[in-house]
Amino acid sequence: MTVRDFENNVFHLNMESFLMKKTLTLLAVCAVVCSFTVISFAQQQRPGGNRGQGNAQGNVPFQQGPVNAEGAIDLFASKNLADWDFFLLDGVKKEDVFSFTDDGILKCTGKPFGWLCTKEKYRDFKLTVQWRWPDGVEPTNSGVFLRMNDLTKGFLPRGVEAQLHHTNAGDLWAFFGMGLAGHDKARFTHNTPGNDVTGEVRGIKKLVDAERPAGRWNSMEIVCQGGSIIVSVNGTLVNWTKDVEDVAGPVGLQSEGGPIEFRNMFITPLSRAE
Repeated sequence: MTVRDFENNVFHLNMESFLMKKTLTLLAVCAVVCSFTVISFAQQQRPGGNRGQGNAQGNVPFQQGPVNAEGAIDLFASKNLADWDFFLLDGVKKEDVFSFTDDGILKCTGKPFGWLCTKEKYRDFKLTVQWRWPDGVEPTNSGVFLRMNDLTKGFLPRGVEAQLHHTNAGDLWAFFGMGLAGHDKARFTHNTPGNDVTGEVRGIKKLVDAERPAGRWNSMEIVCQGGSIIVSVNGTLVNWTKDVEDVAGPVGLQSEGGPIEFRNMFITPLSRAE
């Protein structure tokens, strides 16, 4: 989905919302007769609900988005950390924090704080990545960095973060004065001058919670095109803005708190928005 596709769908989304309200009203009238059916349907449709059987490891039982779309670049194809730049506090080596398994899963210990990022720069792109908090581990914090344009700041670069913090997946944050604006004032935060760790901060809270329970794979799709960012989690639109600083930069994954696993990270370059 490009930015133009997103804008063209706004009318249809509003109409679908109207029809959904009408449908819910009819369901309420029939609640006594079909209560068990409605409950079963709701369990299947809610974020993290049962959409197929899955397996004992909590794998998503169906493909999440255009993971291997035409023209997509598999960022994990080499399974080689030498293809990635990094920053970690305390002078720790990236091999002490990040590691690839034979089946292409990138594991991150979460400590110390820092990041792993591509050597290539991207400005207009669609990025898809899957993540999960391992079974038996308390979900903590991480993020996907976009348009990183000053890597000298520390464990938070100048750029935009699509938040993966548990229960806040889909929030958008911009550090060290990176341009970002939100049209919904209730969800927008601007902290200036900030501090030495974050600098001037801008943020946009997510619209809805679409994250699955710990142990299950989640999927995030991010479209950056011109001044727009669109974020979806598990197929649900969770955040967007039309006012982000339009610069090129690496994309990255964050180490911030505890163990997290990533897989199927693909990036598809896009043409400039008209």
